[in-house]
Amino acid sequence: GLPAAAEHPPAGSGFGTLSSLVSSLTAVVWSAAQGRYVLRTFTRADPGLRAFLVHLGRAFVTEVTLTAAANTRLRCQNWYDVNVGTVFGAPGTGGRTLSSYVERTGRVEAIWFPFTDVPWLKVWSVAPAKPLLAKRIDAPYPYSFANRVTEDMSKLLGEIAAGGGDRTPAFTKLAMSIVGSGLIVTGTWDVWGWSRNSLLYVEPTTLRIVEAGWAVLTSRSQVQRVVSDFHAQYQKLLTAYQGRGSYPVNGPIELRITGTDPVDGPLLSPARARADHPEWDTVVWLDFATYPGTPGAAPFFREMEQWIWQTYTGGYATVRPEWSKGWAYTDGGPWTDPAVLAGAVPAAFDEWRTARDTLNSYDPARVFSNAFLDTLLP
Repeated sequence: GLPAAAEHPPAGSGFGTLSSLVSSLTAVVWSAAQGRYVLRTFTRADPGLRAFLVHLGRAFVTEVTLTAAANTRLRCQNWYDVNVGTVFGAPGTGGRTLSSYVERTGRVEAIWFPFTDVPWLKVWSVAPAKPLLAKRIDAPYPYSFANRVTEDMSKLLGEIAAGGGDRTPAFTKLAMSIVGSGLIVTGTWDVWGWSRNSLLYVEPTTLRIVEAGWAVLTSRSQVQRVVSDFHAQYQKLLTAYQGRGSYPVNGPIELRITGTDPVDGPLLSPARARADHPEWDTVVWLDFATYPGTPGAAPFFREMEQWIWQTYTGGYATVRPEWSKGWAYTDGGPWTDPAVLAGAVPAAFDEWRTARDTLNSYDPARVFSNAFLDTLLP
């Protein structure tokens, strides 16, 4: 998330990625003097550290020291009563938009399934003392209803996998209804406790999804524009596919907003700030998902990705891949578009070459590489 307008975070707080909180790390690197690979510790004073903080597998890190702020207690209010057209509405429309929650508390996540009317909003706020109406939680993963597959969900997924794409709206509406009823049955619509207890909610039993993701670097004042444009294009493309009898997505879109990593931070962080655009102080993480094997998913993801690269550009924003998700889509799937791999992705990072050359210098034999990395980071 982001700090709220009047918030004074404790020293050591980070609102970008964990990589920016690394104070030192130890990696396996080549030593020309010794003629072999050795362990070497990099500190913040060593410029080489910045390449190792996000290395994409081109290095092997054995130990990390992190800076950690004092723990905080958070309240998480879960909302399931705001129309998706309001949450993702155009800038200036007012009401309970996603950006209104960002301004109020700084910390919000929106999960919305296609073909449904309301998203699941998680809104966190710093609360040293337990609010009167909040439920105290002393362990993480409070949303047990989100981490199991019901018999009805399993049946519908089976029908979709067998070619019954038109069952997708029934599946997504069931998924969202389980959220609404689950929050009530478990009494978790308003919870409070130590930060991890409300932040962690995905368990090993959670249904696996195929997810694509990008990070849009922009200014805080433009958050609503980013999410509104994204939702409008997603809905437009979804309707076009539906008109052809195709239902390529049956998982949720997940939108999160965070701060940036510092300019002198990780070279390959999607959240790294831009020195030439100091007003871009915010990252909007755009993720959307479907279940494995859904017919038509890759072309849909490809079309959405091409729109994303073309839209978030210029003086308004810039976009980078969220490394842990799918990107560089062709009809054959993720990480397969040579134009994105060799063009759009390197161009999105102003010190791409520095990072690549640094990692190559510490692993000249390319021990820590593979065929894909030989293409992405030659």
